[in-house]
Amino acid sequence: MTPRGTLWLHVGTHKTGTTSIQEAIAQRRDALAAAGVAVWPQGNAQDLANHFIRPSLWTIPRLLGISAPIDHEVFDELAVRMDEARGPHPDLLISSQEFCMMRDALEAYVLKSTLRQVFDRVVPIVAFRDVDDWRASRADELNRIGMWERQDSLPDALSSDGNWYYDPPAVRRFWAQIGPVVEIDYDAAWAAEGSILPAFARALGREGLFDGLDLRLNRRGEEVGA
Repeated sequence: MTPRGTLWLHVGTHKTGTTSIQEAIAQRRDALAAAGVAVWPQGNAQDLANHFIRPSLWTIPRLLGISAPIDHEVFDELAVRMDEARGPHPDLLISSQEFCMMRDALEAYVLKSTLRQVFDRVVPIVAFRDVDDWRASRADELNRIGMWERQDSLPDALSSDGNWYYDPPAVRRFWAQIGPVVEIDYDAAWAAEGSILPAFARALGREGLFDGLDLRLNRRGEEVGA
């Protein structure tokens, strides 16, 4: 396999409109393909992300039995799957907020080793919001899906809602190891444009890609996206 093209890797964070972004990507799949960007088959690539996340962390997909813990034997297979998903296109777009759970050196090494088999370049795209709002919104989500008590009962380092997670500098440091990070200010995007979608389109270098879509799953005061 010869590395080629760019992986556009949307890594979250949680509660920054990721569900709206994933729905918008699905609706613009053909337009992206015409521009040379294939889209990962699953809108939320949480299964893929959880192969790379350290085994000790109890993410929500793992608690639900959706994703298996890290398995070093599957990484070559994952590289092949990414190459197949890209097909004849030069680039691939993958989105999952689960990627933002990654922090340690082994995760970075395994992820880089896998991706460099497939791509010349990786561009992580990450959205940040006010940390207090981020924490409160995620707590609301965990309560809604019945996972708050299970996460709260875990030691901080093992919980996907631990204090360690709400650390934008740590997120930046991790993803800077993977590629040139493109940041989106979620709060500023909402204040200026009433949606994160235009800012995400610009992060992809595709101004206007989502024009005409209104995928706000709820209104701003009630929370938007996942």
